[in-house]
Amino acid sequence: MGRKITDGPIRNRERTMNKLLEAVGEIIRTEGHTKLGVNHVARTAGVSKKLIYRYFGSLNELIEMYIRTKDFWVGKRASVDELVERNHADKGRHLAHSLLSEFVDYLEHSPETQKAVLWEISQRNKPMRVVSAMREEIGEELFGLTDPAFERTGVDLRAIVAILTGGLYYLTLRAHSCGGTFCGIDVGTDKGKERITDAVDRIVDWSFDRAEKNPISRNMSPPV
Repeated sequence: MGRKITDGPIRNRERTMNKLLEAVGEIIRTEGHTKLGVNHVARTAGVSKKLIYRYFGSLNELIEMYIRTKDFWVGKRASVDELVERNHADKGRHLAHSLLSEFVDYLEHSPETQKAVLWEISQRNKPMRVVSAMREEIGEELFGLTDPAFERTGVDLRAIVAILTGGLYYLTLRAHSCGGTFCGIDVGTDKGKERITDAVDRIVDWSFDRAEKNPISRNMSPPV
């Protein structure tokens, strides 16, 4: 039986790239994005800073790759076609429920993602702009499933999902940064989280039910 090959150019490259990606995550998690300098990342990874440029092209591209691996929505990119195909029968109702529920759980247990979102909304930066654009591309594919069911019903699902997602970002980040209650609900507790997710489910169901039962807007002439 041949000896397992544990080293070599490809293996060493993968190991070094993983070290650099892990270093970015450690710095974001423990010190914040303002400490993401080339020297500090290389020092934290225990490698030469030249390897950042050799393997990633630039520090921004290294950071961008790390954030892509941690972003919930970008993580759905590989399976989005399958998700759309599997959820045609109910026009995306179940998918909306499951994705928003998964999103809450993921965000709550990913401190790196929380820090990345804070960075995104506090400072213009290329890595987060690229990731944001990827989210929008994935969103367009998902909304392609639901748009026909909401056309001319008077229910703007895109706006509703934007408000829900934005609210979930804020409530989760707030719970982990300063704690306390919001509207008398402690989202940092299981009970508080359950109240929020239950409300999200009800809003999603209302949206789909209203679109299905709306007898007025379906017959309206399109605006001139």
